[in-house]
Amino acid sequence: MTRPGIYDGSPEPDDAVGPVVDGSPDTGASDAGEGGACPSGSTLRSVRAACTGAPLVPPAALVTDSTAAAPGDVVSLSGMSEPAAPCLPVVVCTPDDAPTLYFSDSPESPSQDGVLYADTAQPGRYRLYVYTTNGGAALRKFPVVVLNQGAAAAKVTIVRRGLAAPGGAYVAIGKQVIADWLAPRAPADVAVPPGTRVLLDADLDAMHASTGDLVHAIYDVVVDQPVKISFVSVLAGADAAAVTAGLPLLPRDFDHQRGTFPKADVLVTLAPVDGGAQKPGVQRLRLGLDEVDETLEGVDVPTGVKQKLLGNYGMLYRFALGLPSASTAAISARGGAWGGVVEIGDGGPIALPSASAALSTTTDAIVLGPQSPATTMRLMSAGGSNLPIDVFFVTP
Repeated sequence: MTRPGIYDGSPEPDDAVGPVVDGSPDTGASDAGEGGACPSGSTLRSVRAACTGAPLVPPAALVTDSTAAAPGDVVSLSGMSEPAAPCLPVVVCTPDDAPTLYFSDSPESPSQDGVLYADTAQPGRYRLYVYTTNGGAALRKFPVVVLNQGAAAAKVTIVRRGLAAPGGAYVAIGKQVIADWLAPRAPADVAVPPGTRVLLDADLDAMHASTGDLVHAIYDVVVDQPVKISFVSVLAGADAAAVTAGLPLLPRDFDHQRGTFPKADVLVTLAPVDGGAQKPGVQRLRLGLDEVDETLEGVDVPTGVKQKLLGNYGMLYRFALGLPSASTAAISARGGAWGGVVEIGDGGPIALPSASAALSTTTDAIVLGPQSPATTMRLMSAGGSNLPIDVFFVTP
């Protein structure tokens, strides 16, 4: 299967030895505080303003095709070397409500009962990312179990939830889960009495995977008291809340990651540079390889091993660029097949690409559509996809 957690399909180094250095050239990122400003409700993460070179002149066919296309459509990049476009100067911020990500994808294909990942959440906001396939012969499930070890009642409020039926089309399932997670829904409270384990979501518990099938879910939750959150692997007929206390911690596998990763949202705004950041022609923002968004770093809490979440799965990119001139935006894949979901303004989630699971060429692009000064976007990569990608803008 295509595994989440890679940029370009190359073998992944042993992350137990420390952070990965990708060797890419300096893109002009400055330390927070060297310029730029973040909107109220966010703090400065970095400034990416050293964007040298003249914007590319787009081929006439690209301008015509991208203007006529609907969001999610694929158009040709023939006649243009899009990676040669200079970057768009931006300021990268951390929203105050950015959650801590609990990411469970290792072991990715368990065949036995056990705890896949666990950590104790203090009061605050968290994103829970379930991504597990059944490596055994019997039906298996991968629910989330919450334990209240305190003396006071605890409450976990599910503010966002994304689910999809188990199956073997991994990237397509990833896109379905993100679209469901972006869809508005009423918050749901889960009561956790003192000294008790409960299921976070009975619907996830009811998803039983056959051999090779993926179970994938994303939750944004708010916790009001300290609780232990466990991602578990059990047979389909098991009472997960009852058996979790006796389950062993399963060892990580070499090719995948798990861990706790702070600050799992970024907000990207236009940098205030001399002469204006936006220029006529093609400019780009590269997501991945630490050009715009830094790779999330955290720790596998049960073992203490440092983790680097290659692929930034579960990261939500929020764009509030406020481009002064209207433009058209698109995405090109630069590290392998990529699929994801975008929400533009309040228009609802859009699958990228819309007609297939993923964009697997580097000579085409997925249209995002017109960008006005007031346009906002939210974007997330689907599990099984590869970074980097370029979000590029064509300004007349």
